[in-house]
Parts: sequence; structure tokens; C-alpha cells
Amino acid sequence: MLTILRLLTGFRAHVPVDCRFSYRADDPFVVRLDLLVAPRTHVSWVVGRDLLRAGTQHLSGMADVKVWPSRVPAGRPGLHFRLSRPHGRATFTADLAVVREWLEETYDMVPAGSEAAFLNWSVVDQSLPPVA
Repeated sequence: MLTILRLLTGFRAHVPVDCRFSYRADDPFVVRLDLLVAPRTHVSWVVGRDLLRAGTQHLSGMADVKVWPSRVPAGRPGLHFRLSRPHGRATFTADLAVVREWLEETYDMVPAGSEAAFLNWSVVDQSLPPVA
């Protein structure tokens, strides 16, 4: 899904940022957010799918990713994302209904609790260090 997030600044300005949300059944626990900050430049974040879903209802997450519902200036329900890295952080807002609808489609693809059945265990096994 391609949508627009609004970067919240300290001056009540909202800078629009294109964002692609993507989900793959073979990596069922995560959602990928690609923020398209400039024509050939993007910043990627991997967020837990369950964390994102919980954030549509209440404050969810800790450390580098926090998600929570809120009202945006026009009074419509919004979804806030605070993304932090050692060199800074940014807070974005999105249309809550749009994100919820897309997210529910991921749960139609891979129902909650059945994620392990969709994992490609041979790929997971290759990424783990050998046991001594």
C-alpha cells in the first residue's frame, strides 16, 4: 500500500512523505515501511505486525518504534508513529482507517496465531549461527 504520512515538526507544519507499507506471507511477523524521502532515497523500518495492530487501539511499542491512535488536526482519527535512531527521531501521522484496513488484509492473508506455518524454516535455519 502506498500512502502519505505527515512528518510532524515543531512548527505545526506537516511535511508530506510518501510511504509504502508492505507485507509478505513468507515473513509473517513483520510489516515493512519504506519512507520515500527523496526521489531515489528511502528509509526503511521493519515493525512487528502485532505491534502495529495494537497501536491502532492504544500506545504500543517501546525503544525505537512507538505507535498510537490520535486525532489529526482536521478531527479525523490518525495513527502516530515515532521512529527513533541513535542520531535522531521523527514522528509521523497517517490516516488510521487506511492503515487499519490494509493491516486487516494482512490478517486475512495470514491469520493471527498461524504465522509459524508460513515461515520458510530453511531460510531461518541458514541465518542462525551453528550450535557449538
